[in-house]
Amino acid sequence: IDTKDILFICGGAFVDLEKTISERRQDSSIGFGAPVRANMRSGKVTSAAVTSSLLNSVESSDLIAYGLIPEFIGRFPILLSLSALTEDQLVQVLMEPKNALGRQYKKLFQMNDVKLHFTEKALRLIAQKAMVKNTGARGLRAILETLLTDSMYEIPDVKTGDDRVDAVVIDEESVGPVDKWGCGGKILRGDGALEDYLAKTKCKEQVEADGQMLEGDDDVTSKAMSM
Repeated sequence: IDTKDILFICGGAFVDLEKTISERRQDSSIGFGAPVRANMRSGKVTSAAVTSSLLNSVESSDLIAYGLIPEFIGRFPILLSLSALTEDQLVQVLMEPKNALGRQYKKLFQMNDVKLHFTEKALRLIAQKAMVKNTGARGLRAILETLLTDSMYEIPDVKTGDDRVDAVVIDEESVGPVDKWGCGGKILRGDGALEDYLAKTKCKEQVEADGQMLEGDDDVTSKAMSM
């Protein structure tokens, strides 16, 4: 086979490669590599930002120290690293692609004639949880499963009237802060329950926005009176 016109690209996860890079750099104990070595000693997960920054300086010697043979590494003159996904990108992964996880779950609930609604703040909290766990996009499914498991057991029960499940909502309370879990999916019962929830939420957000504007007006008033 003539390989002169073939571009070979090799990729991999290379778990903990950043630790090898940090040792090579021999940064001071208060320098750039300190968070990595501190986490190595304590067994904690290194933040995605620190990991990405270290991987940007990867060299052939790091991969050799990692365990790959020099004869193999020598055939790859260009080494590049991929940055960790940002919060905005993880939110996009959740909802925008054709087969996005969020869309899959919406379709699953729709098969039982139940709506599934994610608030914008909830999506961002889910992304933040994935970033804190350092699992990236692969960890999103596990987070959604945890949030929706109870709801998925509840909705197949056939009920009518006010007991019928109209929708499941994932909001800030459902997800919880990044360091602990929230209450999970909120089950809304009765016809039009989701519309009522969205209307109340919109009113609440408007009241909060008006309150912030009034606080700003107070500052303007006090400054005007002091002139």
